[in-house]
Amino acid sequence: MVKKLLVFACGLLLAAGASAQWEPVVNPTVPQNMIRHWTGTGESKAVICITWNDAVAGNVGLAWGVQWNGTTALMRDLMDTIAAYDSRLTVTWNSTHTYINNLTYVDTTLGLNITGVVDGMSGVAWWMYNWKDASDVDKPSAGVMGDNVADGDFVDWLPMDPETYETEAADIIYPATDPNAALLPAASTIAASDIRYWVGTGAKQAVLAVNWADTALAWGYRFDGDKSVSDMLNAIAADDPRFSIEMGAYGLDDIVFVVAEGDTLRKQAYSWWESTNNGTTDAGMGQPLADGDFEKWAEPAAGVEASVMYLASYSYWMTTYVYPMEIHAVNDPNAAPLPEEGTIAASDILYWVGNGANRVVMAVNWADTALAWGYRFDGEKTVADMMDDIAEADNRFNYTMDGAYLGDIVFIVAPGDTLRKQAYSWWESKNNGVSDMGMAQPLADGDFEKWAEPAAGVVVDSSEYDGYWYYTYVYPMEVHPVSVPVGIAEVNSVNVSLYPNPAAVLLNVTFEPLEANSEVELFDMAGRRVAARPVAAGTSSVQLPVSQLNEGVYVLRVAGAAARVVVSR
Repeated sequence: MVKKLLVFACGLLLAAGASAQWEPVVNPTVPQNMIRHWTGTGESKAVICITWNDAVAGNVGLAWGVQWNGTTALMRDLMDTIAAYDSRLTVTWNSTHTYINNLTYVDTTLGLNITGVVDGMSGVAWWMYNWKDASDVDKPSAGVMGDNVADGDFVDWLPMDPETYETEAADIIYPATDPNAALLPAASTIAASDIRYWVGTGAKQAVLAVNWADTALAWGYRFDGDKSVSDMLNAIAADDPRFSIEMGAYGLDDIVFVVAEGDTLRKQAYSWWESTNNGTTDAGMGQPLADGDFEKWAEPAAGVEASVMYLASYSYWMTTYVYPMEIHAVNDPNAAPLPEEGTIAASDILYWVGNGANRVVMAVNWADTALAWGYRFDGEKTVADMMDDIAEADNRFNYTMDGAYLGDIVFIVAPGDTLRKQAYSWWESKNNGVSDMGMAQPLADGDFEKWAEPAAGVVVDSSEYDGYWYYTYVYPMEVHPVSVPVGIAEVNSVNVSLYPNPAAVLLNVTFEPLEANSEVELFDMAGRRVAARPVAAGTSSVQLPVSQLNEGVYVLRVAGAAARVVVSR
């Protein structure tokens, strides 16, 4: 480090060493647009930088912005304003409050615990400052605390060795952050166990995440031997036709992912990519990979500013970012498509509860069975209203609450055969395929409301938040319409006649001639289809074998009409 002599001194130093020859230390002026936090209020602004020459932290500078009303302000008052707000900074004055004995700063987020003790010396250094106006012109000093700071000034405090009158410029300068601001969010990750698409083979594995401005996706990479990030990116590009990289004169220029025709992810104009390995800035394309690595490439538009620093060796201001965006695992382009949510049309519902102009279908998906009811209503209704009305009308159906949440949904198929959630399971609800408010969800005409337990679902996505993993399920199971309960004789049976009923071997079904091909279907009381016979257009009757069925009550359906069937021997 190049040592320089300081220009201005406090009153004590001026008296002790007036004959010394000093040169100004080389520290860059911190522009006001780099300040991240302003202390005080008012129209006038100045930047005050304090540089420590610390044995552990090195030469570190911290810059504060301070505001006040009026043309000028005393240096002492501005230093007090900063110290009063920022508890990380401690200013130690002499007994008459005329000059500074020491400055101490503690910041765990930057790993700093620094004082004004000069390396290799006992005691505290003398604190001096350079002083420049808004035009970067040196200003004369009338004494440390007697100076009036003006709007646009830059003040640079440094500790000086009282024996040699030497001081050192900062290697890094940080604009001080707001000590009372909320904590920075954590950088997001994704576990290897949640990756759906792995490229390559081998005993080692690494995860690659790419964070565009509004989307973060992840791949898995398996390998043996020595591999780099470049090898991983090229292997993924060769295997996944949606993924490609573009190289420029200075390395990686862009990462491209085609979501669908006309929808392509790439960095924003004038943006760039930065890379981290296990959360630490790495060597980019040349970064060696180790088993278990998490490699992330991100563009700053997706990030939250974590810190700003001036790197003296490069004469460069650098901003670091945290990327908290949720990361989604990419699906294997060669794998079968994800299943679709199982639904049922209102026209297929056999049992409707209630009256009114509005119609909603409610499905309940247990671990191995999915059943559906219809609900008619007027006015404003919620899911809780619907479930209460169904439970009152259908003595096979009931539900329990666990405090404010749904505890269980129960359906009695037959004596000794009851559907309920599995042990330690739970219920989630969706309205038209989207997670909803559960029992409080308002209903609208045409809604499809589904309650499902995860044992019946397929995991299609996962995310980590605050130390917990959350999973998104799709429930593709076929949904069967619940048949009319025993005691309700017929539904729209005017167009259907049955003989004999009860039936033992064959059931003769007569109906109005059909205009199109259809089916005669027979459902048990749980809504499961147990028999069917195709019917050609123009046909008006058919025989349906029932000898293989258990004795009991069934519902027959043909061309929108339904009737109750009894099988008995």
